Amino acid sequence: MVEAGRRSRSLAALGVAPLLLVFAVAIWFVSDRLVVIGPFDRATIGWAVVLPLLAIAPGAAAVAGSSSTNQGLARLVVAGTSIVTGLFVVFGLTAAVTFVDCRPVPSPLDVVPRTLPTAFIFGIGFAISAAAAWGPALNGRRVIALVVGAAVWIVTAVLGLFALFVSFPPLSCGAPQA
Repeated sequence: MVEAGRRSRSLAALGVAPLLLVFAVAIWFVSDRLVVIGPFDRATIGWAVVLPLLAIAPGAAAVAGSSSTNQGLARLVVAGTSIVTGLFVVFGLTAAVTFVDCRPVPSPLDVVPRTLPTAFIFGIGFAISAAAAWGPALNGRRVIALVVGAAVWIVTAVLGLFALFVSFPPLSCGAPQA
């Protein structure tokens, strides 16, 4: 009976990292639509709430997975979260990008090939971040696992933004330089 309770708590803990990502996106979405929430504008909420939630998610996955009674399922949750993260980036960019190479996009499907490098980096970045945090989490150093996961995730996010700017040059439609 005690083992069943421990197993159910272990399984519930595996959902923490995906929930952190969902909460971060939901908070970002709401703050983006409302622009101001109380004394905070959307940029403050993004940097003070959304970014930390996104950053600690891989470390939280490692902490939950390392203490799980089912290590295989924990790794499967991390892999699934990585895949869903990549798909979310593809769908988000496909919905948001309306101009490519200074021309309107005739179909959202035309944007998909350009989104794949960014989606791959963000998706695999989550898995790499969780894997980097797994070692400290196994040794019981949970705070270090959260910091390592966040640090690696931030580095991969910067690489993902670089891939985004290579795929969709932000100033490609600017006036020609003399």
